[in-house]
Amino acid sequence: MAFSILNSNGRSLADLTCQFNVSRNTIIRDTKLLRTQLAAYQLKVANTESGKIITGSPAAIRKWVYDHANQLKPLISRIDDSFVKSTVISKQIKLFERITGKYLTDDASTMIQLFLRWYLNNIQNVANQLTTSAVAPKDLTLDHIWAKSFLNDFHISNSSEADYLVKLINSSQFSHVNWNDELIQKLKPFAVRMISNFNHLSGAHVSIKSISDSLTVHLLSTYYRAHYNMPFEYPDLKDIQQRYHHTFEITRKVVVPFEKYIHQPLSDDEIALIAIYFGGAIREQKTSPSTQNEVLVVCSSGIGTSRLLLQQLESRYRGIHFSSPMNVLQYENSDLDNVQLVISTIKLQARRDVPITTVSAFPSSLEWKIIDNAIIKAGLATSDTLKIFNVDTLLDIVSNYAMIRNPMGLKLALNDYLNQLTQEPLLANSQENLSELIKLLPSEHVGFLTHQKSWTQAVRASLSPLLEDYSIEKNYVDQIINLTETNGPYMVIGSGVMLAHAAPRDGVNSLGATFFLLDHPLPVINDQKMVRLIIGLAPIDYEKHLSFISDLMKQLQQKDWLTNLYKLNSKNDLFKYLYKNI
Repeated sequence: MAFSILNSNGRSLADLTCQFNVSRNTIIRDTKLLRTQLAAYQLKVANTESGKIITGSPAAIRKWVYDHANQLKPLISRIDDSFVKSTVISKQIKLFERITGKYLTDDASTMIQLFLRWYLNNIQNVANQLTTSAVAPKDLTLDHIWAKSFLNDFHISNSSEADYLVKLINSSQFSHVNWNDELIQKLKPFAVRMISNFNHLSGAHVSIKSISDSLTVHLLSTYYRAHYNMPFEYPDLKDIQQRYHHTFEITRKVVVPFEKYIHQPLSDDEIALIAIYFGGAIREQKTSPSTQNEVLVVCSSGIGTSRLLLQQLESRYRGIHFSSPMNVLQYENSDLDNVQLVISTIKLQARRDVPITTVSAFPSSLEWKIIDNAIIKAGLATSDTLKIFNVDTLLDIVSNYAMIRNPMGLKLALNDYLNQLTQEPLLANSQENLSELIKLLPSEHVGFLTHQKSWTQAVRASLSPLLEDYSIEKNYVDQIINLTETNGPYMVIGSGVMLAHAAPRDGVNSLGATFFLLDHPLPVINDQKMVRLIIGLAPIDYEKHLSFISDLMKQLQQKDWLTNLYKLNSKNDLFKYLYKNI
């Protein structure tokens, strides 16, 4: 209806009811809706003697038509082509590409050609043309020479319209460009820097060599849109900001140098475009899709808490395939093919109706029941099959008929036995890495913290030995606190234990750990959880700290280990206790 009104000198209610074969009341109702929608473009529906018209600037009207060109395609196609032939427009677009070296994507080319068919008819009316401006040096560029020649073929001589045409095409997406162009040469270093910074902040491994050229081409269109004030609007912006929140926020940080270059901040819509671009690059890294149903294990970094949880899940549910731990960025950009369930230590945005179960890194009895139910509901097992290879179930049965003197020893023996039956990997044997674990906890990294007023103060104090020996940078501690404040106390893994950690990229120089008891429990994030023991971990990659995680889990599984630990009151006794029991 809006397009019908735009392309007339006025439409009466009778005209519109006849044209669309609807009632008068329907036209009146839809006109009210139309007023609201057009207001976003600073356009209005006005009543005149000749009927309804739409008023507003030519630029605003053009933007409305361009934004809705795909929806308007059937109507635009009906425009009499005796004046503007589609073949002529297509040839002109190809001429532009050939002389400038800037080639539009197929979608952009189709959109431009569709819009130009309406545009060239529209500006035949001089009243719809932009006010002409004086000749400027920019009019000597190949782009402007082409635009003037194109418009001249339709008997239009207006430098402002030529300038508009240049802005319109350059603000579209290109597939490839002339690499000798001076502007392209200036933009490529920004693309390389953005990829490098994205990898550093996210822990991703996007290949600079493979995507720097395509990102540079994308930045060219971004540059023109900002330079020409031709803003891009992403229709599903809120959805992108929610579903790809982590990717979006990292992208917001990496575009800062580019924003300084163009002397203005990018809109959220532009950032969303680049975020999706990075997300696509991450998805392309997946070498081979899973051929079986699997469960994703996710935490903020893919390092500490998720590793603890993964080891317990693999030990408890031997017939189920679990993915290697993912961080939030990897989760947001995974295709979720064959994924039946996501188990996470932090809250996540649901995707593709795949259920998410959020539990502690060291689940309680109740949380194990929740995981059991989630696995059954996802169709990965039945209540009967879950019991077959569950070590805890076997221990319960044995304890009903005999006294168990060494529960942990029996549990490890049963694990070994079941491992032979299923031929699946079990927890890493930490005895081989015993010396390495002791190296991570020298006496100066173990102790007591007294008079701590808050959990943040305690975290900083517990990690101070790693700062002093340059194992970590200050921003690593800041990131641990930031992750906790953002995602909640997921690092508090149960029974008052906090595994304080972030990703290697956040400021880790060498592998290290600390172990500090508090003289009194402290609440973490609005009393959600209480912490009594802080274990600091500085991983240098995604593998070398696994022996530490494995041994830590073994101790935490012992019924009285923490109880006896919390009774200690001297550093000497604490260090001896750790050395003896590890």
